[in-house]
Amino acid sequence: MKLKIFLYSIAVSMFISISIHLITNTRIILLSEQLSSVNSELVKLQLEKELTSNLYQEKFSIENIEKISKGYNFKKLDVFVVNTNLISPYKLNEEISQVSVLGFFNK
Repeated sequence: MKLKIFLYSIAVSMFISISIHLITNTRIILLSEQLSSVNSELVKLQLEKELTSNLYQEKFSIENIEKISKGYNFKKLDVFVVNTNLISPYKLNEEISQVSVLGFFNK
């Protein structure tokens, strides 16, 4: 009787172990398929980003702007801004006075 119960418990534990293993593998396969679909969408989005970036650079590059301006007969202006009254920021306008130090060395 004890041998029969022992063999029955071994068979049940093997069945449970195999079924858990199969369920885990099916979940892993499903997650793997979802991951591959996400990866493929990511690659498509990166390609679209690169294409959009290239189109933007072509449309708004300096050469293209110059071509458009020539088409509308615009003239490129030379910009020379000279301001001689500039004062550097965070600079004292008055001379720094000597700080007197209390003590014997006066330095």
